[in-house]
Amino acid sequence: MRTAITYCSYVRKVPSAGSEQGLDKNQQEFFSVMAWSIWKCRNNHVWNNIFDTIQTVCKRANHLITGWRNAQQVRALADNPQHTSQQVEWTKPINGRYKLNVDASFSHLYNKVGIGMCIRDDQGCFVKAKTEWIEPILDVEIGEAMGLLRALKWIDELQLHNTDVEVDCKRVVDGLNSKRNINSDFGAILSDCRSLLATNLVNSNVKFIRRQANEVAHSLAWVATSSASFQNFIDIPTCIYDIIINEMR
Repeated sequence: MRTAITYCSYVRKVPSAGSEQGLDKNQQEFFSVMAWSIWKCRNNHVWNNIFDTIQTVCKRANHLITGWRNAQQVRALADNPQHTSQQVEWTKPINGRYKLNVDASFSHLYNKVGIGMCIRDDQGCFVKAKTEWIEPILDVEIGEAMGLLRALKWIDELQLHNTDVEVDCKRVVDGLNSKRNINSDFGAILSDCRSLLATNLVNSNVKFIRRQANEVAHSLAWVATSSASFQNFIDIPTCIYDIIINEMR
């Protein structure tokens, strides 16, 4: 409990700093959920004799704000038909195929790259999801490429060889499709991706999509940065539940 109390003492300084310098919208939102999570920490100690660590307090706040932001986004789209018509949306794969969305998130706070992956079938139904992370943090293009490589290895392990893979990093997709040799760590990772696609995953493909159509993977990747371990999901995680249900329509 001492670690959480120490953190509470630190956070008490934030309101005075915010009143002087002004917190932006994201900082205000994060401060609110962090305050709630710290209060939850206190209640757990007093009423349940549970001792939350700083990591638990931060992780709980991250999960709450992710779910809240996802819900706000879904509500905003539903309330604005004109914006919805212009929105780039996730689409189901054709009959008999799967779709895998993958994304990477970069946290300087945790010094990690979070990777989120989600597989859905031709009805848009959730099949599996997975979160992983890489430590320490990497350059964006390398982190995104590593996310793709791990996703391809995952569907190969699952023997889902008829899968459409979608990522929202155009540089990764362009590099993957380029015939030019890239002599760098980035190029080496893409070479491994090409090898998998040319051997075990010949019926699969990788394409670029807009960020708006990749919200499920993005949310999972964001949560992954604060996770203590890799996670496999056979049921829809709460952080993406609203998005999955909305995109099935």
